[in-house]
Amino acid sequence: MPLTKKIKLFFVVIIILMSFLSGCIIDNWFGGTSFSLVSWNVINDEDFASLNITFSSSGNTNIKLLNPNSLLLDSELFYRSEENQYATFHLAESRHSVKPGRYTLLVYDENNNEIFSKKFNFKDSDISILSCSQIWWDHFTFKGRYSLLSLKLNIRNNGDAPSYPDNIKIFMDSEEITGLVIPSVIMPGEDRYIDSFIYREAEPDNNTFDIHLKDIDGNIIATNSFSVNTQDTVPVKKYEWYHKGKRIINIPRIEFLIDFYTGLDRINIEDYSLYVFDQYDDLYLDIILDLILKNFEGSSDLDKINYISSFVQNLDYKNDDETNSSYEYPRYPVETLFNGNGGGDCEDLSILLASLLNRLNYDVVLFRIPNHMAVGVNLSADAIPNYEYYTENYYFLETTTVTPSCGYIPPSSKNPSELDIYPISLRPLIMHSWKNGHLSIYTIEGKSSNVKLTIVLQNLGISLAKNIIIKGAFYTRYDQELNAESVTISSLGPFMKKEVTIICDVPLNVNTWFKTRIYYDNEIVDEHQSVSSFP
Repeated sequence: MPLTKKIKLFFVVIIILMSFLSGCIIDNWFGGTSFSLVSWNVINDEDFASLNITFSSSGNTNIKLLNPNSLLLDSELFYRSEENQYATFHLAESRHSVKPGRYTLLVYDENNNEIFSKKFNFKDSDISILSCSQIWWDHFTFKGRYSLLSLKLNIRNNGDAPSYPDNIKIFMDSEEITGLVIPSVIMPGEDRYIDSFIYREAEPDNNTFDIHLKDIDGNIIATNSFSVNTQDTVPVKKYEWYHKGKRIINIPRIEFLIDFYTGLDRINIEDYSLYVFDQYDDLYLDIILDLILKNFEGSSDLDKINYISSFVQNLDYKNDDETNSSYEYPRYPVETLFNGNGGGDCEDLSILLASLLNRLNYDVVLFRIPNHMAVGVNLSADAIPNYEYYTENYYFLETTTVTPSCGYIPPSSKNPSELDIYPISLRPLIMHSWKNGHLSIYTIEGKSSNVKLTIVLQNLGISLAKNIIIKGAFYTRYDQELNAESVTISSLGPFMKKEVTIICDVPLNVNTWFKTRIYYDNEIVDEHQSVSSFP
């Protein structure tokens, strides 16, 4: 056979072999990366509507998710693994609806070559309100006998993405009334009950009312009409206390509010103002204030503050744990009111009183001193005769015992060795956690290692936070910073959260601890540290 024909035959064989040998074999020969999408589904990932995928890859990959406008929604770097890997990409912001349209998953190798893509189509939300149960308060007012306190809706999600109802607007007679929905998620194909505290002082003249269910952006996601039914009424709890005579009120007991707050995890943070900031009990606290102040006969702000304080001061003092007085379990106001016969320790009572006064727009703070907490109230310097400010422009207000007046300082609280002040004001409250409580360690070719973790950033305050810096780094015993990586979050709204993934190289030949720090207004506002040192 002539030489030229042999050469041609050789190249034909090579081409045929390359056509049949695909995936990892060719990838390994020529340094490429193969990627296979094993499965995918849509999930709720800690209040984020998300695309969850299972995949395999022969090399390091960078996976990106684009929205229908081809803008980057989420991305993450993954290292080569012999086994299937799992990834979760957010389709929308926390508790936001997924926008309808075509989403694109793109996969790149470590040389930034696109090696895989897939389209995912999502329709507009399709939510139905199947039923509506009403809870009424049977008490006589000048407007009638019954007051509407809450709605329980049975919701069906006929769509293809999770739904996060945020608020309700009802139309009774000519009145529009709004209320927040207790946080919940309805998955595609699911029926689920949701609760909303919504207050109307009297039953309507008309026998029917309309409901508009909305998402967090104010979009109407479902509507329906229902008949008024005052058959289901709420039980009440009787409270008695003394302030210039005996006082009695009957507070309606809202079970789903109690269940909601007792079911929330406690957050390890010194600033207990987050228990005041929470928004789902605001309307309920307004009703309690109306009940407390119904027979108020004073004329000044000081009279009103002392009167409301007397209600809280007469609640029982209870340790969080009767067998361990040092154990701390801060309670939301609703929990303190229905903690047995009502009551709590100094933190619980201070949170309750600060919440009530805050709803009346008083400028209040929480005072934390060694082994105690109290409330501070901002009043004019001459507002309380014979008493002086405790600090700055705030008078001391004790919550655990009945005192002569706001401004009185118990001997044990005078001249504390430490004093922390937490304003109940229009401010953000930034904190973070490590998702799933851990970080991952990767070793590259047996030579170097890095850590990878997802940070959950939350704003538990009541105002927008801007330009938050998230920093991950290794620190020596002398706090020398090494191999730092940082991300800036341009804005984070009240009660919202974001997730950010950080990857940092582990320093060689030096003992360090890994830390994440959150900077806001040039200050460290939150910090976490690894349990073990590196390397």
